[in-house]
Amino acid sequence: MKPIIFFLYFFQVILNAESTIPVDSLFSIGNRYFSIEKYDYALDAYLAILEKVENPDLYFNIGNTYYRQGNLGQAIWAYEKGIQLSPLHKDLKYNLDFVNARVKDRIEVPKGILFIEMYRIIKRNVKLNDLLLWGGIMMLLASFATFFKIFNILDNIFAYRITVILFIFSLLLHMIALDKYWEISDKNEGIIISSIVNVRSAPIDRDEKIIFRIHEGLKVDIVQSQPGWFEIILLDGKKGWIEHQSLLRL
Repeated sequence: MKPIIFFLYFFQVILNAESTIPVDSLFSIGNRYFSIEKYDYALDAYLAILEKVENPDLYFNIGNTYYRQGNLGQAIWAYEKGIQLSPLHKDLKYNLDFVNARVKDRIEVPKGILFIEMYRIIKRNVKLNDLLLWGGIMMLLASFATFFKIFNILDNIFAYRITVILFIFSLLLHMIALDKYWEISDKNEGIIISSIVNVRSAPIDRDEKIIFRIHEGLKVDIVQSQPGWFEIILLDGKKGWIEHQSLLRL
């Protein structure tokens, strides 16, 4: 065990030096520290990588490290950031659901009708670029079907039906992509990282301004910001001001 610790200490010295370390080496160093439960050093290595590149697996490791340190809010933040890059990442989604179950103030989104739920699932789990790609492919296939119809390569009725179906699917995918783009553009969210946060009616640090309290790990919408303060709104409509150090932006 001592040679391993000495080896890792040697790399910690290098990590703090000005020389540039390859990302793969930093990732391996972080994993080694994590395996021997040196979570502070592991996090230093992972965050050093984050300054150079973003990757869902990197956010997965950062989230796991935060969780092992007992930092529930930061762990949720890291998993959420990873899912933004890879919405279908099973390990990220599993860990996020597991950690979210421990959030005291978690508010469940009420389920709607089946069609709306399917629409939400598609929009949430498919990247914007993939929606545009598949929409473009559908449009291209519809063009080919029209071409085959004009030159009598396909039966006219069959080609017409295929063209209409492909065009409709392409239109739907582009509409979902546009909706997702608007949502991403307008979205301004954050994760509460302090254990208990006093929410105030105004950006003033006075006890009489406290209107309710929230807890670590809660996901909130950011309405606006002022120096040192964020105005937030919860899923149930509650609204107020919190100090900026209580929140990490997504």
